[in-house]
Amino acid sequence: MLDPKVEAAINDQINHELASAYYYLAMSAYFESQNLSGFAHWMLIQRAEELEHAMRLFRYQLDRGGRVQLKAVDQPQAEFDSVSAVFQRALDLEQANTTAINNLYSLALELKDYATQSHLKWFLDEQVEEEKIMDETVSLIRMVGDDKGALLLLNRQLGERGLDLGGSSEKTA
Repeated sequence: MLDPKVEAAINDQINHELASAYYYLAMSAYFESQNLSGFAHWMLIQRAEELEHAMRLFRYQLDRGGRVQLKAVDQPQAEFDSVSAVFQRALDLEQANTTAINNLYSLALELKDYATQSHLKWFLDEQVEEEKIMDETVSLIRMVGDDKGALLLLNRQLGERGLDLGGSSEKTA
């Protein structure tokens, strides 16, 4: 049985993952409205990954006898000033997610909840990868700057990203 504090924190993390997925969906819609279907596709894969993360926590919560309590998700931002601004916001989301996972892990450590600590190790590793890839992508977009040809090339390259929810998505730019 889960400690009530851990149960509540996992519910918060499920909400965080779902909110991130919703945000990535909005980013994808923005890119589609800008005729940047490669970036839109890339964000849809990010969305799928966040949903998969939420479901991992959802299943874990239930497996441990906890109760999943879903919360409302805020409306995400729909308009952005640039491609760079979208990807910077995505990096911010990943960094916030890392902080949230770290806080959840710290709570499990404090309460000596070894099973939750073990379960969260995958998330800790995943966040290192997510932040690295997002940071690299932000750097590439900044490097491209106002070069429309380079931006279109990057759009096409990111559009080739495949989806593998087994933990090895081809995420690099």
